[in-house]
Amino acid sequence: MNLRNRVAERAKELLAFCAKEGYNTEIALFVDLSRHSGRRRFVAWSFKEQKAIFCCLVSHGSGSPKSHQRSAYARLSNLDGSHLSSIGRALVAERYEGRYGIAYRLDGLDETNSNLRSRCVVLHGWEHTTSFPIFPLATVGSFGCPVLSRRMMSKLDALIKNESKVVLLSFV
Repeated sequence: MNLRNRVAERAKELLAFCAKEGYNTEIALFVDLSRHSGRRRFVAWSFKEQKAIFCCLVSHGSGSPKSHQRSAYARLSNLDGSHLSSIGRALVAERYEGRYGIAYRLDGLDETNSNLRSRCVVLHGWEHTTSFPIFPLATVGSFGCPVLSRRMMSKLDALIKNESKVVLLSFV
């Protein structure tokens, strides 16, 4: 099944959750961590139009510095110090400018990602993440953060900076 179809399936469930819990029912973000990191797997989604606004590459956690290796597929953990990605729903919280430019803090909404804030896992851009597919090569890894290219982060920021309570769903 292609990325857009996988996201469309999950978007129906996420929209119901967002409506019930008072989160944004216009826009959501999705990361399909089952896909190879050299392929598009980040989706900005319009609930209203029921379609992708844009899709792009996103880096995932690569593990602790001791075992740091570039991997095309994400390993998962919610443990502090794991430097791995987590799955589940997360609130895209406050916007700030930091070491990597514009970024958004993330608050995990599920048991599988409840430590995102304490682990300092944030949504941000980085100059070493590419905007275009590089399969069969893998993207660079992160310490657990979903990382877009600077170009795509700028595009995402323009889309969500005036929105509130946007939810990001990472799934496999």
